[in-house]
Amino acid sequence: MPIERSAAIALAGFFFAIAFIVFPIQPSAAKDKMRGPETWGPIFRHQVERCWRKPVRAAGDTASMKAEVMIELTREGKLDGQPVLSSGSNSATSESARAYQQSALRAITDCQPYTLPAEYYDQWKKFMPVFTDTPLDRTGKPVSGELDTRKLSICRGC
Repeated sequence: MPIERSAAIALAGFFFAIAFIVFPIQPSAAKDKMRGPETWGPIFRHQVERCWRKPVRAAGDTASMKAEVMIELTREGKLDGQPVLSSGSNSATSESARAYQQSALRAITDCQPYTLPAEYYDQWKKFMPVFTDTPLDRTGKPVSGELDTRKLSICRGC
């Protein structure tokens, strides 16, 4: 008993539809991972900048400041342990460098709980935000021709 062509096409369409229901198309994991920090990074940055009280530089202080902070967060956006300065931070040889690093640690602690997209939890549960500050000259331009990186950078360790 041969199956007519239209019946075969209908049957193939039925199986094709079932396959889409059973196996929904998922976005590529690699593509999702690349987009993750672009999505939750600015959200985290905005929340930290609300709380961050960056210390005033001492007159004549031309050193660049950098504080890399390792943090771990719970699903609720709360710190899971204390934030820790990583080895990538500038050594705090001056009083202003120590104050800068302490202000970064305090901002991370004071701003919690963070509201971040749950679908990216595997990316933001443990990461390293980087606080940087480059001194400006009298005209407001970065010293030594460096780019002005006074904003909080997020994607280290993402």
